[in-house]
Amino acid sequence: MPNPTSKLATVAAIAAVAVFLLGGCAATASDASASQEPTGTPAASAPLLDDALRTQLEAALDEGFAASGMPGVVVGLWIPGEDEWVSARGVADTETGAPMSRENQQKIGSITKTIVSTVVLQVIGDGFDVSLDDTLDRWYPDFPEASKITVRMLLNHSSGVAEAGRAQVDRICAAPHAIPSPDQLIAVSAQTPRADFAPGEGFEYANGNYFLLGGILEQVTGENLETLIHDRITEPFGMDRSRYALDGMVVDPVTHGYSLFCPELGDQVDTVGWSNGESGAGGAMVSTLDDLHAWGDALGAGAGVTPELQAERYADRAIISEATSSAYGLGTGIVYDAETDCVLSVAHAGAEPGYGTNVAYYPPSGAVLALLGNGDGGDGDAAAKVTTALTTVLWPVLAGSPNAPCEAPWG
Repeated sequence: MPNPTSKLATVAAIAAVAVFLLGGCAATASDASASQEPTGTPAASAPLLDDALRTQLEAALDEGFAASGMPGVVVGLWIPGEDEWVSARGVADTETGAPMSRENQQKIGSITKTIVSTVVLQVIGDGFDVSLDDTLDRWYPDFPEASKITVRMLLNHSSGVAEAGRAQVDRICAAPHAIPSPDQLIAVSAQTPRADFAPGEGFEYANGNYFLLGGILEQVTGENLETLIHDRITEPFGMDRSRYALDGMVVDPVTHGYSLFCPELGDQVDTVGWSNGESGAGGAMVSTLDDLHAWGDALGAGAGVTPELQAERYADRAIISEATSSAYGLGTGIVYDAETDCVLSVAHAGAEPGYGTNVAYYPPSGAVLALLGNGDGGDGDAAAKVTTALTTVLWPVLAGSPNAPCEAPWG
């Protein structure tokens, strides 16, 4: 968002679909995608991550970091069968000068949605009493349009549930350590005027969809969301430095976050001790660079979701832009090839006050890109500037443009 008039991670996930469009509270970056269409398929005989690409990436990182204004950023690229590229700029703590590091833990915002959506799909696949087409009134009968909103619509933001916008930012600035209950967050969503389309007939990115999904998961399974994420995601996929953290607490070594969202609190206020309470099931995870790599690999491989539901995840799209072939699937942003329907990237950004993140999986190459930064620039667009610079280099190398139908619709 150009100013905090829409929720912190709102357009972050709208832009998530095009990888380089992912930012924090960025403005809709659809214009950026037009100049970065896939241009070709990489040669299979030569390494992708060669010295020339590394040099280009370092230069792009310099450019993006300078434009971002963030104190620090760390990024990683992993291509199957090749050495990694991990590089950092700046500091994790402006007082001590401690450098950014891959070991540092920080808040990752709306990347949480990829995790919560995966738990939903796992639970459905495991035979719990819930399906994609169940309507919301089973669990929240008093929520507006509950009888017309399905689990599927909540997952891909086609329900019409709207963002709380500036009001949510104001609540965070007024009480940065508060932890509202899930029911309180859902009540705020219920009171927020709906988007101007009927359920299932449009796209409006809103954390409220995931507040509701979190509540549904807890009612269906009898487990709290923190336990579900630990047992189904972070433990089985080796994400030892990741957790669902409503309290927002991170464990050393950490990256401090620096926010301009709340000017009344001062310039570049340190948010490392703030809660994730307002983000809830839409954004309360904390993680590290290597854990995001593990998650990108897991997400690309299906992450314990049945093949049938995995196909639905990427086929059931709420279209964001037909011009850029960008959409939001069941919990992930995607870019697809309009001619073959192949999914070229699966991605999501995250934004919390003082932080910006991104994780992307490229089905054509199996590569994972992850980024963590510690500034929001006051508009949430800071990390997106780094992602944009990197993806300008990486898109034709990692995504390409398939010239034949994919074996499966997701890659």
